[in-house]
Amino acid sequence: MTKLVRNFAGFEFPQTIAMLPRGPLSKRLEEYKQTHGKRVCGPYFRTQPAENQQVMSFYLDSDFMPDMRWQWADEVDGVYIGHSGWFFDDFQDETIRGIVFRLPAGRGFLAGWSMGKSMASSLSYDVWEDEVDAARDADRMAERAAENERVAENERESTEN
Repeated sequence: MTKLVRNFAGFEFPQTIAMLPRGPLSKRLEEYKQTHGKRVCGPYFRTQPAENQQVMSFYLDSDFMPDMRWQWADEVDGVYIGHSGWFFDDFQDETIRGIVFRLPAGRGFLAGWSMGKSMASSLSYDVWEDEVDAARDADRMAERAAENERVAENERESTEN
């Protein structure tokens, strides 16, 4: 188990994350249950209840992310977003980027944000009919998440000093 105490974008990461060994999922789960008991870590969830229950949190390109095609919001045709993410740290080297998921059978689009592949991500369940509108909403969500993280980081620094 990995110990982790981290605050990001206004929510707390879990204090422990179970790590499964390599191999087929069924074999890995059985090995883990035998060595660590019956508790198995599933998809990523916040430790605090979500303010908006219409949001899903996950790691991008993980086993627990939604099984849909996705695209960065700034790469959607016709949206004209002039950047590739919002900085969320004082060093301006880490960004949060808008992301658009395409629902199956042409039923619409979902907007969200991500820190990048294999990183923390969030997806709203609000359905957009137009991909450009979903991309614009995703960019706004990414901007809010980055701003929330900057504010939280500044508050942590001010309490440490």
